[in-house]
Amino acid sequence: MIRRNIANRITGRLIMWMLVLLLVLSGVFYYWEVRNIIRLHAELYHNKMLIGYEYTRRILSDVYVSVTNNVSYLEQSLDHPESHMDVMKQIVSQGNRVHSCGINYIDNYYPQKSNQFHPLAWRNADNPDEILTKEKDDDDSNYLNATWFRSAIESDSARWTEPFFDNDDRNTALTAYIVPIHNAAGKPVAVLHASISLDWLTNKLSKTDIKYNDPNSSIPNIFELKSKRFIIDYAGRFLTYPGGVQNMEGTFFTHLKPRGNYDIELLIERMETGKTSMNESDVKYIFDNEECYLFFTPVKHTDWMMVTVVPCQSVNTAGLVYCLQIMSQVFLIMLVLILINYFYLRRETNLSSRARSF
Repeated sequence: MIRRNIANRITGRLIMWMLVLLLVLSGVFYYWEVRNIIRLHAELYHNKMLIGYEYTRRILSDVYVSVTNNVSYLEQSLDHPESHMDVMKQIVSQGNRVHSCGINYIDNYYPQKSNQFHPLAWRNADNPDEILTKEKDDDDSNYLNATWFRSAIESDSARWTEPFFDNDDRNTALTAYIVPIHNAAGKPVAVLHASISLDWLTNKLSKTDIKYNDPNSSIPNIFELKSKRFIIDYAGRFLTYPGGVQNMEGTFFTHLKPRGNYDIELLIERMETGKTSMNESDVKYIFDNEECYLFFTPVKHTDWMMVTVVPCQSVNTAGLVYCLQIMSQVFLIMLVLILINYFYLRRETNLSSRARSF
């Protein structure tokens, strides 16, 4: 009984010191390592944002090339407007990026056609392989007074438009690349435009998140972090949003609030002027009443900004779980050592007692 009590007392003290040591190690490990793990978890989303940025830039570039490659032909064939519909169909049929393509002429440019001649081609939503066409007439929407048309003619410059809804279903959110078409005298007489569906773009970006989920990262993927990615313009208006642009009220900036003493106005100024985020995992903000990290980068050749919002709670929890995993392994190793020590003490005290009895 005395032998067992000695082994128990020593083992109990070892367990007590083991627990104290675990608490100290956990604090040191959290202070020196978990903060870095949290930072790396957050910055993984910066890398994923850059992947989404490259994918978006490639889509926009493809649309840009499809449009600009046909500008010269359209300008040289203004005397043969009957051939322009084939160009619209060709642009739409090149891959699945273009939702619709049309060309809008200035008022009464083709009197024999109609006051608002507008050859348009679009992909059938029910059968994507089918390209539908229509030469819009005077009964359609009055594009002559539309801001996008007038600004393109007056400024004589190409650009991406602000988000708008499809005239046919009034529900599909679109953006279009528009470029002026000039006559022989160099005067803009029409606007060529090719649109992409913002809902389609949102879904494509979501798929890239799934495909590039950093499976080979040295940081364990404990659970899926619930980040949100947006494409906004420099004024903060939403172009893409996971729940649909039409479901989001206000601008990105109206959902953003400061946390602590961080300068929210400086952040907004950087985003409005097309700057790229730098070391943003060291700074936290409030988005939709949730503490978060922000990563952002401008989209080349547009007035757009790609933004990733990463909730701090998810990232911090990931770091804590990682800490618990490491500490549980250390605990098991120490527990095994204590058990080995316990049985060793029992055996040694037994041998010592037998020796004395002789």
